[in-house]
Amino acid sequence: MTETRPAAATPAPADDPYAGWRVRPTIPIAIGVYLGYLAIFYSVWAINDVDYEHIGKTVSSTKLHYAMPTLSGCAFLLVAVTALGWWRPTLFDKSRNGPSWAWIGPIVMFGLAIATLASLNGGHWSNELILWSVLGGIGVGIGEETITRGTMLVGLRTKYPELKVWLFSTLLFSALHFPNVFFGLAAPKMIVQLLFTFIMGSLFYALRRLSGTLILCILLHGLWDSSIFLTTPTHSDKLAASALLYPVAIVCAFFVIRRIKDARLPLG
Repeated sequence: MTETRPAAATPAPADDPYAGWRVRPTIPIAIGVYLGYLAIFYSVWAINDVDYEHIGKTVSSTKLHYAMPTLSGCAFLLVAVTALGWWRPTLFDKSRNGPSWAWIGPIVMFGLAIATLASLNGGHWSNELILWSVLGGIGVGIGEETITRGTMLVGLRTKYPELKVWLFSTLLFSALHFPNVFFGLAAPKMIVQLLFTFIMGSLFYALRRLSGTLILCILLHGLWDSSIFLTTPTHSDKLAASALLYPVAIVCAFFVIRRIKDARLPLG
């Protein structure tokens, strides 16, 4: 009797850069992670009947409309990225690029965030407000950075040079704020928000290239978002100097992107 043996698996080509990956990176998978996070985030908003213009005006709103949707999305990302096995390339690059003086942009952003926190009206603080604001900032930093300048970069880098990686990932970062218009944000304000988030997204992209890691983007994004958010429940004024960040961000991001626009960066 002739013994039948199973066919041997076809080995991956020796030059296959994704050999050994648990799940081969692709753009559709990255988009799926992006959409999954947004579906959870905006579902929580819909369930809690959010009014965008009133987010954060009470401790309850800070919890239900700021912290809970972002933390719920982060729970999804923890499972999804772990299942994909993409944590290392999501968080780390194999190289760093950009002129050293471009660190001015992230440093200015950090300074303005600290200055804003220092100027808040302390008479309206409470332990519960601080707790949910911090958790919300952590959730925003991890969630939005992971789906746009994390897993999305992993997918985009399989096909595009870095100029398109920056453009597409930053457009998607801006676009994730578009549904705010369905929750009470006026259309003119939404257009301004999309423009400003594109500029900020470009600066966060530049920070990833300068530092070689998404971790600093997560920390700075969370700090910045929390500082701006807390002006509402503490009845504090936003710093007028914050407007200076946008031209600084444009200049710094431009020179970082220009230096690597044609590069095809390997995944970590």
